[in-house]
Amino acid sequence: LLGRLLVSGDLLRNTAHLRRIVPLLPSHPHLAASLSSLYFPLFPSSCIFLHNLLIRASATSPSPRIAFAAFSSILRSGDAPDRFTFPSLLKSASRLASFPRTGAQVHAQAVRRGFLIDVFVVNALLAMYAAFRDTASMREVFDSCAGVTDVVSWNTVLGGYVKCGDIRNAQMVFEEMPQRNGVSWSAMVGAYAGSGELDVAREMFDEMPAIGRNIVTWNSMITGFARHGLLPLARKMFDEMPVRNLVSWNTMIRGYAVNGEMDGARKLFDVMPEKDVVSWTCMISGYAQAGRYAETLELFREMQSESSARPNEVTMVSVLSACAHLTALEEGRWAHTYIDKHKMVLDNEFNLGAALIDMYAKCGKTDMAVKIFYSLDQKNVSAWNALITGLAVNGDVQDCIGVFEQMKRSGEKPNDITFVGVLTACAHSGLVDEGRRCFQSMSSTCRVQPEAKHYGCMVDMLGRAGLLEEAEELIRTMSMAPDVMVLGALLGACRMHKRFDVAERVQSEIIGLNTRQAGCHVLISDVYAAAGKWGEALDARRVLQKCTIRKLPGSSSSMR
Repeated sequence: LLGRLLVSGDLLRNTAHLRRIVPLLPSHPHLAASLSSLYFPLFPSSCIFLHNLLIRASATSPSPRIAFAAFSSILRSGDAPDRFTFPSLLKSASRLASFPRTGAQVHAQAVRRGFLIDVFVVNALLAMYAAFRDTASMREVFDSCAGVTDVVSWNTVLGGYVKCGDIRNAQMVFEEMPQRNGVSWSAMVGAYAGSGELDVAREMFDEMPAIGRNIVTWNSMITGFARHGLLPLARKMFDEMPVRNLVSWNTMIRGYAVNGEMDGARKLFDVMPEKDVVSWTCMISGYAQAGRYAETLELFREMQSESSARPNEVTMVSVLSACAHLTALEEGRWAHTYIDKHKMVLDNEFNLGAALIDMYAKCGKTDMAVKIFYSLDQKNVSAWNALITGLAVNGDVQDCIGVFEQMKRSGEKPNDITFVGVLTACAHSGLVDEGRRCFQSMSSTCRVQPEAKHYGCMVDMLGRAGLLEEAEELIRTMSMAPDVMVLGALLGACRMHKRFDVAERVQSEIIGLNTRQAGCHVLISDVYAAAGKWGEALDARRVLQKCTIRKLPGSSSSMR
C-alpha cells in the first residue's frame, strides 16, 4: 500500500492516506522514522496530529520506544506538543519500567509546558508511576494536582498502592475518596483477597453497595480463594455467580492450573461456552508447569487446528519450555518459525528470547542458542542465564565462563541461577580453581548469598576432583543445614574415589535427615558393597524396605 501511494504521488497530495498508514508504522521502526521526518513536515497544519497519531499507535504496540522518537521529531520541527501528545507518550513510558528516567523526562516536559492542569495528562502520569511501583512520586503528583483530579485519579492511586502490596495506604485512600465506584470497591476487595486476608475481603464483599458488587469483584474473590489453595471455596463462589463472563471462566481455570489441578481445569475448559487466547494459554501453561509436556504440545496443536485465537508470547514460552524438556527439536523449530512469522518481540518482559535460547540449548543446538542471544537488542538476566546454563549443560565450559565474564562487563548483575550454571560448568570440567573463585565472588562481589544448590555444585566439583576433605569442611561452614542433594553429591564422590571413611560419616547425616529419596540409600549400599562390607550393604538396602521407600524405574519423556 505504501509503495503504491509513493509511486502514484498520492501520499504527497492528501493527509488521509498518511492517516491510514501511521497506525501501522510501529511494526516497522525504520520506516516510521523515515516517514515522520520526511513526510509529516510537508503538512504543517496536520504535523502535530500525525505525530500524535504515531505516538498513540506506538503506546499499544510492541515498540513503545517509537513514541519517543516521534516526540523528539516534534521538538526538532519547532512545533509544540499539545494536550493530546502527553497521555499516549506517558502510556508508552509506563511500558518501559526498566527505564524510569525516560518517564521522569516526559514528566518534566509536561510540567514545563503547563499540561498538569489537564486531568487526562495527570491520570496518565499517575498510571505511569503506578506501573513503575514508584508510589512516592505517584503520591507527590496526586497531592500537587488535587484541584484537577477526578474519580479515575483516585482509583489510579488506590490501584498503585494495591499493586505494591501497600494495603494500609490503599485503605486510607479508599476512606478519603469523595466518591467511590465499582472500580474502587473491586480494587479493595481484590487487594485483601490477593494478600490472603480473605475474611476481610469477604466481609467487604458482603457489605459493599449494589453499585460496587459487580462481576469484577466476584472474579477478585475467586482469584483470592484460588491463589491461596482454597479451590472448593473458589468453585463455590464461581457456581454462585449471578452472571459469568469469559474472565470468570478463565479465572477459575487459572485457579485450578496454579494449584496443579489440571484434570479439574480440563473439565471446566471443555465445557466453556467460548474460549479466548487466555483460556488456551492458562491450560497450556498449566500443563507445562505441571510437567505434563506432551499434553502441553498436544493442546497447542488443538489450539492451532480448532481455535481462531492466536497464541501470544506467554503461550509460546510454555510451548518452548515443553519442547526443551522433551528435546523436541522439530516442534521447537516450528515454534521459532511461528514466532518470527508473527513478529513477536523476543526481548521484552515475556522473555521469549530466553525461552528460545533454553530450548535450542537443551536440544543440543548451542550454535542457534548463541545466535539468538546475540540478536537480542536488550539482554536481561534471564537471557544471560539461559545461555550460560545451556553452554554449561552441553559441556562448552570455556564459552560458558567467557559469557559469564561478558555478562559482568555488560553491567547486568548475575543472580543465583547464573552461579548455578557457572559452578555446574566448573564441576563437570574439573576447573576447581575457577569454581572456587566464582563461589567466593558470589557474596563478596555480586552480593548473591550462596544457597544449598550452590553448595551442592561446589561439593560435586570438589568431590569429582577427589578433594573430599575440603568438601566436608565446606559443608561444615554452611549457614544452613545440608540437604540430601548436598550430602548425596559427597556420597557419590565417596563411591567414585572409594573413600569409605567419609561415606560412613555422611551416612549418619543422611539417616538423620530421615530422607525418603531412594537414591541416597542405594548409594550408601553401593559404597559398602565396593568396600566388601556386604552386611552393611544389605542393611542399607533393608532401610528401603523397612521405610517402604521405592526406587522408581528409569524413564524418559518422549513425544506422543
